[in-house]
Formats: sequence, structure tokens, C-alpha cells
Amino acid sequence: MSPDFLTEFASSVSSKKESLKATILKGKPNPLNDDFQPYFESIWVPLKEPGKYSMDAGALDIAAVDSSVYTNLMSTGGIFYIIRSLTVCRASERRLLETDVFFTKANLLESKRFLSKKMEILEFQVAIDAIKHDLDCSTILVDGSLYGRASTLPIETQVEDDRLMSLHYLRYYRELLDLCRNKGILLVGVSKESRSTFYRDYLLRLIFNETLDGVGVSVDPSDWQRLKSLFTEMLDHEVSAITKFDSLRQKYGTKLDKIGLILDELRSLRPDYQCIMSFAETPGYTRPLLLGPSEKLAQQLQQSLKDPTRYIHSHFPISVREKGLDFLKWGSTLLSGFTDFPAFISLYLLLDVRDAPIRIDVPYWNHAFVRTGWPRLIDINLDEVLKVMVSGYCGLDCYNLWLKNVDEKVRLRKSVVDNLYFPLMEQQLNAKIIRGRRYRRVKFP
Repeated sequence: MSPDFLTEFASSVSSKKESLKATILKGKPNPLNDDFQPYFESIWVPLKEPGKYSMDAGALDIAAVDSSVYTNLMSTGGIFYIIRSLTVCRASERRLLETDVFFTKANLLESKRFLSKKMEILEFQVAIDAIKHDLDCSTILVDGSLYGRASTLPIETQVEDDRLMSLHYLRYYRELLDLCRNKGILLVGVSKESRSTFYRDYLLRLIFNETLDGVGVSVDPSDWQRLKSLFTEMLDHEVSAITKFDSLRQKYGTKLDKIGLILDELRSLRPDYQCIMSFAETPGYTRPLLLGPSEKLAQQLQQSLKDPTRYIHSHFPISVREKGLDFLKWGSTLLSGFTDFPAFISLYLLLDVRDAPIRIDVPYWNHAFVRTGWPRLIDINLDEVLKVMVSGYCGLDCYNLWLKNVDEKVRLRKSVVDNLYFPLMEQQLNAKIIRGRRYRRVKFP
């Protein structure tokens, strides 16, 4: 028998090949497909002449930024890490490496999130360093969502020697955005197979509003208002929203079946790219959405910006106790800078119907992040963004040649750690380092 379980694998796939194929390629069935179709068509822009955006990649001044990480749980209980970050623009490179050990009572998931944020800080820093050293590039590509990096408020970490990491994260992110704005550099966040649902939610709200109008004459005005509030409440307070809807359904029965389907869909994790892969029949892109904070985050932002000193005092208690008034003043001033943080424009680009769409984020300085509200369509000129993305697309195996190039250069391979980094460190420390049994390199998206 095969030691690789190949026979058993083939049997398992064969027994469910139709459902498995549908799930892998299209995701789970959507009972609202017929409702989504016309609304999707209203936001989808076919790319009829992609050639007009295609240029010789070598003629474009594009910089790309990425990072990688290695971690190992040491016998002392500390987590040892190596993070490498790199900016590449033509033949020019700027590098940054950080290695250290941190101790925390946080669980494994929180430790990974901490390291992921550290990686992004190093990406900000290496991009800032490149710009300050006269980076001769008109565009900077960052691997990942720009919007997602602005969508959490800073909070004290459980890492004992780096409790202020989230404040430094905000500081470096803002510095990078300001530098790009002042120097006229286009900053673009690029994500593949993003799990975001903001386009799905936007379309679903249109369907919800249309359905709600249809049931308006069948329910009491006060109940209609309760139904109207359920959509946004479901996003931030799911349990209470479901309880309220169940109460209304008992009163009105089947009249609210469609509303129930919509709320069930809103609860599900159906990423935007699944909707696009289900309905897009040609290469193209979604009309861009202007994104700000979620309703829950918006409320938190308003409270924190109303009294930033109080926010810092309550969310950084250990640091306030240890560092005193100087830190409290510094943290409050830094947080206040969120007031004019830019909103973000986001869209999806599909350059081959066999491929997954590419998510693209760019900062939009004409509108403040904290005052943006529910996502809405916005008309902007996308020519520069499309030129960069179309010119850098190399097919199913390489959605962006500049990001692929920097990824290959910065990727931290286990063989490098084993054969170069650790022997060098042991030589410098004059000590043998015993690593954990399950040591590995972890690559975060």
C-alpha cells in the first residue's frame, strides 16, 4: 500500500468530486444568486481593451515592498524571531532586518498577530527609508491591504518589552502616507484572494433595501424601522440582531422569509472574490468603493478622538503606570492624528477569468477616514492604477512581477536560518542555542 495514502486520497476525492469541485471553484451555494446578478452587473466594468494599459514593465518606475519572518519557541519560553523587510526599485534596494526574543502570556494566535504587525512596521520603515534616500519611483506596491492596516485602534500589547507596538505602528504608517502624498508617489496595496466582504455587503444592502421596501405595506411602521436597523446591527451585534429578527418573524411569518435569507447571507463568510468569480464573465474591475471604518470602529474612533488622553490611559494602563505623564501626552498627541487619516479607495481587478481577482487599495486624501461612513461608489480616474497592474500581470502563476520579485528576494528560507543565521549567532554569542523541537519558519500574508 502507498505510504503517502494516495489510494485513500483518490477514493475520498472520487466519492465527492462533483460537490468538491463546485465548492473549490465557486464556494458554497448562494440562495440569493438571482438577486446579486443585476446589482453585480451595475458595478462591474468590463476591461474591453486591456492593451491600452499595458506598457513595457522595464520602462515603469515601480517599487515593491515585502517582508518575511522566522520564529522559534525557545526553551526559556521566549519566542525568537527574525524579520526581514525589503524595498526594491529597479536595481536599487533598501533592506531592514530585526531579530529579538519576546515574552508574552498571549496565546499562539495573538503572538502571530503581534509578529504580523511587526512585519508591517518593518515594511513601513523600509519604504520610508527608501523614500528618504531619494527613491526614484512613481509608485510603491505593498503586499496586502492598506485599508486593513488602518482598521484597528491601537491597544497595549501583551508583549512585555514592546507594549507600545501598536502606537508605533500608527506612527510609521502615517509617516509613510504623508511622505507619499507630499512627494506625489502612488501608494498601492495589493492583495490576492482577499477574504474581505465589503463589496458583498454593499450589494447585499442594496438587495436588503429593495426587499424592505417590498414588505413595507405588510408590517407596522414601528416594526419596519426595527427591520431597517437590523442590517447594520447584524454586522456588529449579531446575537442581539438575530433575537430581534426572530421576534419579528414570529409576528409576521413568511412575509419576512427574504429578509431572513439576506441576514443569513450577511452572517456567512462569502468573500468578495467568490461573488466576482461567480458572476464575472469577462476580465474587468469593480467600480471603486470609498471605505472608512465599520460602524463599530467609527463609534470607538469618535470616543477615542473626543478624549484621546482618557483612551490612552484606559488602553495602555501598564505603560502609563511605568512611563508617566510624558508618555500619556505623547500617546494622546499621536492618537489625535487619526482625525485626518485618509479614507481608502478599494476595488477588485480580474485580468483572466480563470484567475482570482486582485484587490487594490489606494489612500484617498480628499476625505477623512473617520468621517467616511458606509461604503459608497466613487468616481475617480483609475488609469495609473490600471497601467501598473496590467503591465505587471504575468498570468496565473504571477499576478504582479514586481511583488513576485521582492518576495523571492526577501523570503526567509529555513536553510538560510539553519546554515547561516544560527551558526553566525552562536559564534557571536559563544553559546550553543537549543531550539524547540517544532521549530519552523512562519510566513505571514
